[in-house]
Amino acid sequence: MLKIMLGAIDFGSFIARIQKPHVMVGLILAVIGFALILLARRIASVARKEELRDLPVENDNKVFITIKAFGLVMLLVALIIMVFE
Repeated sequence: MLKIMLGAIDFGSFIARIQKPHVMVGLILAVIGFALILLARRIASVARKEELRDLPVENDNKVFITIKAFGLVMLLVALIIMVFE
């Protein structure tokens, strides 16, 4: 049986866990990776030639796919860093 007790959360150990270097590095990489994933379409449109910037970025654009993949890899690395000490 699962008990959920919100008053019993130990914030001292939570803060101590967050302050560890590998967790901080993992969180930073996760934030950067997530930002890359969200901004991939905008970055791909800026990377285009001047006359093509007004057109929408297609889903099969190589720059768009590369940025999304790099963001996902950064999220994976962040997860691996945070899980394994």
